[in-house]
Amino acid sequence: MSDWHNIANASDHLKWHQNKGALKLNFFLSIIFVGMILNGYDGSLISGLQASDAWQADLNYPNGVKLGLLNACGSFSGILVGPIINYIDEHFGRRWGIRFYGVSILVGSVIGCIAGAAGTNGYALFITGRVIIGFGLTSFLMTSLIVVQEITHPRTRETLAHSWNSWYILGLFIEGWVVFACVGYIDSTSSWSWRIPYIIQVPIALYILIAVQFVPETPRWLFANGRAEEAFQFMVEYHGNGDVNDPLVHFEYEEMKEAIRKEKEAKGESWKTILSRRSNVHRLGLAIIMSFLTNMSGSSIIYFYYTIVFDQVGITDPTTQTGIAAGLNGFTWLCQLAAVYVGTFVGRRKIILWIWPFLLLSLIGLCISGGLYAKAEDGNTSAGIATVALVWIYLGFFNAACPIIYSYPAEVQTFSMRSKGLLVWNTVYQLQSAYVTWVDAIALEAIGYKYYIVYMPLVIIQFALAYFFMVETKGYTLEEIAVAFDGGSKISLANTDILPAVEHGQQNGNDNEARDAEVEGDHKARFESK
Repeated sequence: MSDWHNIANASDHLKWHQNKGALKLNFFLSIIFVGMILNGYDGSLISGLQASDAWQADLNYPNGVKLGLLNACGSFSGILVGPIINYIDEHFGRRWGIRFYGVSILVGSVIGCIAGAAGTNGYALFITGRVIIGFGLTSFLMTSLIVVQEITHPRTRETLAHSWNSWYILGLFIEGWVVFACVGYIDSTSSWSWRIPYIIQVPIALYILIAVQFVPETPRWLFANGRAEEAFQFMVEYHGNGDVNDPLVHFEYEEMKEAIRKEKEAKGESWKTILSRRSNVHRLGLAIIMSFLTNMSGSSIIYFYYTIVFDQVGITDPTTQTGIAAGLNGFTWLCQLAAVYVGTFVGRRKIILWIWPFLLLSLIGLCISGGLYAKAEDGNTSAGIATVALVWIYLGFFNAACPIIYSYPAEVQTFSMRSKGLLVWNTVYQLQSAYVTWVDAIALEAIGYKYYIVYMPLVIIQFALAYFFMVETKGYTLEEIAVAFDGGSKISLANTDILPAVEHGQQNGNDNEARDAEVEGDHKARFESK
């Protein structure tokens, strides 16, 4: 495999404000990141609203099974919509999944805000809104992970893909302070103390719905659907700043073309082909493992039920709880940003293997501090403080792993199976998410701090799975990642043929002459005419 990092590119010697192509591309990516902010904002709302007396009253004080169902219902609807989104992404383009997301958030948020109004069943209306929002959240997760991987410039793909989940945490941070202000400083008996935080989602969803109309389809989807000219145009405009002769654009286009051609010849998009090859099953297995690491490591306890966690160690004041949560969200966002930076130097597998032992130690500490508080006759202030500190430590380490465990499932798939790989990831992710968010509420109510013990052996198993099965992908282009799994056997990468011609302006046999005629003839003529 040749080193593509040394190929010249238009962006190499331009200042950020001079590279118009990159600026437009970053605008497209910013729409995805705004969607992730909204995802994070919505994802922690239920946890924050539990501290609102008015929300509790409007929904008739849900707890145990009912509270768990409020958090889990979105995952159930996500499982149902997953196959539909997979079909849409493959046949109609990536943007439709994001459009569907905007509509779902709009409708679901409005219905949720009506809950508790005179003559309505507050719980039933609110859960209906959550189900509708769940459709959209899954649509966005599956589609945006693909879009970020497929439209980004190869120089920045890893960094931007790893930063994808950090915007989710920024959403948590914003939600934390909004809920802190509304629940803490608006009349606790007024329904507006929780409706204001909820209705804020509407204008953001409306912006996404409008802005996504300006986002072009990904070049890989365009090429795979017979629109090679548009795919090349995309790369020239956004990866080469409009330079039709840009060497890296030609390299990237040829690599993509060769990889997709080989996948089509092998019928790589069919389930039969995917499941018949060991390397493809490995890819799907890694997507499932990443979901396992995300949902079944104990983070759901803190993210969805931090009010219960704090209640069990004597921290019961709503303002204190929401204030701690708001500060925690800011801390975890900084942890993710630091992890994105570290990820430019350290491999994916190594980061996971370093972090998971610290998660285990944090869970042990939470179990001990919870036990000390429970056994003390008049409570134990030190144990309560220790619990808060351990929550911060646990989530700090967990969020340092999030850039990898969320970007990796899309990254390791080939183009032909990327949407199907994300379908597998989403199905398992939503099943596990539904399980933990529902069961966590019941278990915390039944056995309290002892519930942390359930996750300890799971964390050990996750470490072993990462150790034996994770494949290092740092430094690869999307097409080159196939080499790490296949050794080039199924996807014959264009690198070794293209690179000499790109670097030295030479033709490398009849195959390269044909490429030059197609790419530098038809495409160049079109662009020079503009």
